[in-house]
Parts: sequence; C-alpha cells; structure tokens
Amino acid sequence: MQVADWRTNPVANPQSAICNPQSRTVASKPYFPVARDLPDTPIRRVVDSFLNLIYPDQCFICSAPVTRRSDCGVCDGCWRNALRLRIAPPRCPSCGLPFQNFEEHSEYLCGKCILEAPPYSGARSFGHYAAELRRVIQELKFHDRRNLVGLMAPLLAGVFFENWGREDFDIVAPVPLHPKRSRERGFNQSELLARSLSRQIALPWVRALVRTRPTLPQVGLSDARRRDNVRNAFRCTAPEAVYGRRVLLIDDVMTTGATVSSAALALLDGGAIRVSVLTVARTTIFD
Repeated sequence: MQVADWRTNPVANPQSAICNPQSRTVASKPYFPVARDLPDTPIRRVVDSFLNLIYPDQCFICSAPVTRRSDCGVCDGCWRNALRLRIAPPRCPSCGLPFQNFEEHSEYLCGKCILEAPPYSGARSFGHYAAELRRVIQELKFHDRRNLVGLMAPLLAGVFFENWGREDFDIVAPVPLHPKRSRERGFNQSELLARSLSRQIALPWVRALVRTRPTLPQVGLSDARRRDNVRNAFRCTAPEAVYGRRVLLIDDVMTTGATVSSAALALLDGGAIRVSVLTVARTTIFD
C-alpha cells in the first residue's frame, strides 16, 4: 500500500486544517482520495446525467442540487464545511480533547485526564461533532446512507497516520451495538467504518466485543449517568484474537469517553496489552 507522505506532499499534510470550528476558513484535504475527488470521465458524466433524469438528487444538508453519484448526497460546499471542522493541535495527548489558547505543541493533559487517567492509551478524532460533520454522521446512522462510509473512512486513515503507524497496532476492532439495536438499524456504523479503515491502513479487523445488555442513548445524560449507563456493558468474545495484541478501537462519535472507556476495559480484560481509540468526531466544550 502506498501512503501519501505529508512531509513531502503539502496537499496531504494533516496539519493543513484548522482546530477552531468557529473560524472555518481553510478546508483540509483528505489524506486518501475518495470517490468524489476522482476526475470525471465521459462515461461517468453520461451515467450521472441519465441517473439525474430518473432520480434527481439534492444535498441532504442544504438541499442544493447534487449531480454526481460519487458525491454521496453531499454538495461540494457542505463537504468543504465538514472538512473545516477538523480537530488539529493543540489537544490533550491522552484523550484528544482540543485546547484553545495553548501553543500548538503543548503536551499538557486536560483536567479530566489529570484527575483520572483513561484506560485507553490515547484517543483521536477527525473533527468536531457539529454542523455539517454531525449531519453526515447522522445520515449514516439513522438514514441508512452506508455509502458515506466511503467518505469518512479516509478521514480516519489520515488521522491514523498523523498520530500512529501500522507498526503500533496489530488489529482494528469496532465498538459493537446491542443485537436488538443492530437488528433495528440493519448495520453497525462503527463496524462499517472499521472494515473500510482496515483496508486502507492494511491491518486486520476483528469483531472482538459484544454488548452484554442494552443501554440508553447517551445523548442528554450527565457524565456520571453516562459512565453508569455503559459500565460493564461490553464483553470480549475473541480473547484468542486480542490476547497480547495492540488494538485500535473504532467508533463514530466520542462524547465524554464513557463508551470507549468501557469497551477498552473489556478488551484489556480479554488480554489486549494496549487499546487506543479513533473516532470520526467528538463533542467538545467548544461545540
């Protein structure tokens, strides 16, 4: 696998994005190209024109016309806005919480990690769970737009190679849904992301966890109730796959970190020697 090198290719430089979602002036480039980045061909234009006659599409965020199937229902303007929500340094080196008014290379822990170190070794997210990026994630989860995985997985791959290397991990594992919710939704968005990401970073993915009980949606719960809600909610079902391994845990959104912490503890109980977390987005105190 050939990986873009941001040290020699400024277009692929992961540092080319902003960390303040309020400024939204410079959009980052995906570390790996996605379908919408590929040039149009005569055949592609003919196919798109034909499909637009039968199934005209519009951006699910702003309702602007979307003429190319490869755009996955997101217009260029909204996609650029989603990329502008990227989280860049400075941030907590442990949980990845972005800081404001700190030097870019600060290595200070956030107050929460100082008071209680998380069970995972490090967590990173592509962007702020806000505005256009939030809508993209919600469309995947709640409106069955599975093609959006093809837009988000390359963003995860870029964050991965910005912070780690393939030699740092052995396997990729998704955060599972409870079987009842998985049946209702028809898929697990974290598993789709993990599968796509594993191909891009050339690491195997493993279905290593199950949810042992249904949990309430974390939205609207206090920090304490979030922790109680997911405490002991996961169990490692593939100890032979995680024993002695370094695991990259994948989820779509990180809020307080309660869910990924509980999942990381289950992996560690199963014999993993280290767990790190990678998500598409995270909520922050600045959102």
